[in-house]
Amino acid sequence: MSRFLPSLAEALLATGLVLAALSAVSVLPRVAHAEVLDPYSKFYELYVRTVKLASQGIDVGEVVGYLSKSLELLEAGRYGEAFEEMARAEDVVARLELSAGGVVMRGMLVKYGATAVLALLPVAIYLLLPRVYVYAWYRARRRWVVVREHTRR
Repeated sequence: MSRFLPSLAEALLATGLVLAALSAVSVLPRVAHAEVLDPYSKFYELYVRTVKLASQGIDVGEVVGYLSKSLELLEAGRYGEAFEEMARAEDVVARLELSAGGVVMRGMLVKYGATAVLALLPVAIYLLLPRVYVYAWYRARRRWVVVREHTRR
């Protein structure tokens, strides 16, 4: 029996080592992939967020400038400076995404308000124009004097 226990302990130790090695091997590619960041994927992610903001009517001129500069730096192989420019662009994009709701809401209010005014304009003209015309006619002719003529029959 005493010979059985050390072999069981050795077997458990070996099994634990094998499981630890397998789990380390399965986690290692993910960790290595997370550490190596593709600069073009970061650029593309910022580009997509910028396009989404632009489609909502937000002014993204500042972000486009940063992204343009970072793309030039990426093409030149200066990745550190490119990441700095992308960080600036990401800060601006985050700020714009926070304020995008208010800008979109104001734009919708202006658009629908103008549509409502244009839709009510014909009704207002139909109802008010005759009254304005009669009032102007009355004001212009209120001092007229009516003279009765004697006509022969």
